[in-house]
Amino acid sequence: MPIIGIPFPIYIDISNYTNELSQVVQYWQSMLSVKTLLAMIEPMVSLLGLSLSGLLPAIPYLNLNILDMIMLSPNDIKNMVADALNEYGQEFLNALSAFLPIPIYFDFSIPAFEINIILKSIYNMSISSLIDICTGLIDKVLDKLKISAVLTLPMLPSLEELQSQLMAIVKAQLPSIPEEFLNEFEAFKSAVELLDSDINALLSLIVFPQLPTIQLPSPFFPDFSSLSIELREAMNIYMQEVMAFVINKIVGFVKSVLGVLGVQFPSICIDLPELSL
Repeated sequence: MPIIGIPFPIYIDISNYTNELSQVVQYWQSMLSVKTLLAMIEPMVSLLGLSLSGLLPAIPYLNLNILDMIMLSPNDIKNMVADALNEYGQEFLNALSAFLPIPIYFDFSIPAFEINIILKSIYNMSISSLIDICTGLIDKVLDKLKISAVLTLPMLPSLEELQSQLMAIVKAQLPSIPEEFLNEFEAFKSAVELLDSDINALLSLIVFPQLPTIQLPSPFFPDFSSLSIELREAMNIYMQEVMAFVINKIVGFVKSVLGVLGVQFPSICIDLPELSL
């Protein structure tokens, strides 16, 4: 099973092992989510006589869907993202803004890091679309097979709702600050400077109905610190984790109610070298 979306090298002109390892884990999570959803979608599409490619939305300005991205070289996709960013600029970023925080970073600009965040946001956008497609197909299959069952899922938060809750949490702990925070970075920076907090402490206070609390490592990166990078990485991981939680709920429903589909769920296998003693 290919590791979709990971260009090698991840960053052309920068190398940091702990950051790069975090990226690999995040892309693995995206891969597993996409493959799991497609494993359920494909037999339902076949049963209903539909076209899978006709259901998948195109990614703005790239003229690709998630199936195309699985098939293409990750480096080719990265180059296409870089080209779209150069050609369309802010229009391209705005088209992804439901899953891409803008500005990407508040206090610096590193193109390699920005393109990586854009890529991960595209995968989050695609996974969210696949969740919607999968749940819609489940309803149709239940109706076709005359099965009396209902799939109930928690509502996924939007990126904007996550940003707002981060700011509200810090504001509640700093009532002496009269002004509202301009953005989540200002809130996070104030939490670090005035509350001696970190990104794990803040995200552990995020609460959305029926969704789990997400725990992150503390410190986020053991060998360097950047508030902008930690904030963006943490927000992406949060969105990935809650989508994975919802996907797991769908998997449980399909296994228990729609076993007739014979879905073969994916797993990640890593071949380890033999060790000589």
